[in-house]
Amino acid sequence: MTVSELPPGLLLNGLDGSNPLGFLAALGTAIVVQDTFPELRLGWTTTVDGWRPLLHGCGKDENEFSGKVLSALKSVSTDIFDIDKRMPFETPKFSRALRCVQSHSSLSNRREADFLSAFGTELYPQKKKKKGKDITEFQDSAFRMVRSGDSAGQGFPLYAKTILTDVTLEHVRRTLFSLWDYKDKAEKHSLRWDPIEDQRYALRWQDPTKPDKHDSKGTMWAANALAVEALRWFPTVLVGRQAQTTGFHRVDRRETYFVWPIWTPPIAVYTLRSLLALNDLYRTPLPRSSLAEMGIEEVYRSERIQQSQYYSNFAPARPSI
Repeated sequence: MTVSELPPGLLLNGLDGSNPLGFLAALGTAIVVQDTFPELRLGWTTTVDGWRPLLHGCGKDENEFSGKVLSALKSVSTDIFDIDKRMPFETPKFSRALRCVQSHSSLSNRREADFLSAFGTELYPQKKKKKGKDITEFQDSAFRMVRSGDSAGQGFPLYAKTILTDVTLEHVRRTLFSLWDYKDKAEKHSLRWDPIEDQRYALRWQDPTKPDKHDSKGTMWAANALAVEALRWFPTVLVGRQAQTTGFHRVDRRETYFVWPIWTPPIAVYTLRSLLALNDLYRTPLPRSSLAEMGIEEVYRSERIQQSQYYSNFAPARPSI
């Protein structure tokens, strides 16, 4: 099907392409409904509010599409998040999961394999001490920005499962088609992928030791749920002995950026895999003429800020130079 033959598009007004969470949610939306709409294509268009995703091949009814997205989210298996409640966890457990998933994966059934590839790598594990014992943990994804495990031993896998379980049709509609209101509670439902969630002491209006319900923002459950599905397109691999997550670029030892493209031609979901790993996205200066020939109109980057030994955040994005 050529571009001129594509049916009219569906504009997802709620997803901001300059927001890391908005971008990931757009990818996750396309990924999760690709079986429902085999002819689906994803591109971006400019509006008065900035870059917004434009989907082709999925109809134009916002309510019907929201229902299809929710149905697809509710039908996916969450077993991959039951391996452990925290991440990273011990390397032998991760290795066993890899072997188990490998035994039943195929070209048409690779969701769990893609997630494990995104989680991290078991090669060159990190040595740790846990309750007085020497253990090893695998090197995990740069997208894991919550602490590995809270006081109850709960971390990214449990949060991801909780979000997928709790999201409703109202959450999906508000995320995809409305200005984000951040009315959803953040506890165990936020993965810290939205720059607005960077609420360090110096950035707060009030003293965090004296919390006020009006002092902190909530989150968008459906945005996080959809962004979780997008992780499958960002594998973590070894570069030397150090794990590196697709989409992340280290400028020096202190600065690491999440880099992503904005393209206008509508493309198939599986084409995104190669686009996200395109080497030209990380060059300085940016080869804009060659990128434009591929339909890439903008490249954003957002610094990954590690505000403490437990948590990280994305800084507000800016166009690459």
